[in-house]
Amino acid sequence: MTYKISTLNNFVGASEPTFVGNTQIDGYINSRPVVLRRLENGTVMPAKGATLQTSMGLGRVLGSYDNRLLVDIVEFNEDYEFITADESDIYDASEMVSKLNGCLRRNFASTRSDYTRIHKSEITGKLSPKRQDLLDAHFPVISDTTLSMSFSPNAITGSTPIVYKEVSTPKLSPSEIAKQKRLQIAEAKRLADALLAEETIPSDVQDELDEMFGNDGEF
Repeated sequence: MTYKISTLNNFVGASEPTFVGNTQIDGYINSRPVVLRRLENGTVMPAKGATLQTSMGLGRVLGSYDNRLLVDIVEFNEDYEFITADESDIYDASEMVSKLNGCLRRNFASTRSDYTRIHKSEITGKLSPKRQDLLDAHFPVISDTTLSMSFSPNAITGSTPIVYKEVSTPKLSPSEIAKQKRLQIAEAKRLADALLAEETIPSDVQDELDEMFGNDGEF
């Protein structure tokens, strides 16, 4: 399925666990069932070119790598300061961006080195042209201010462009319809159990339960 772009304002979340075929959807955009693309921490993924405010300054989304967002810092926050744990150094926004950019580049270099070591020819000591192309395509082109970041959901506003894919409605057999209903019931029960596990039982109800069954929970 091809990813598409819309804004969060156009998204309507599903009010209960909903499956289209065997795919659980997040909700609807333009009345079409969709699954939102997310980062590793579960945050909805902003589209390429979207601008986001970071602690170090204004960032523009470059893309993603390893399910984390790649962001170019295009305007530095002049009030930003990072103080090291031992308080021996203080970095401003541009200095911190430079350090984090260096970490990203070292990550790329390490991955390249490991891949080449494992897949290189024993004769030439190099990758085949096909493997070299695959390796080069794996890494996005970055600038000197590109960072790999995770974002809080609070950074995503209603006007933020987001990435999603539509889920087509399949023609289901009776057995597939029954399976879909079982999935919905199982997901609803999972969510209900999770809520109950976090819910505190009122003291008067707990006292009655203890009197009936003993405070160890046995008959």
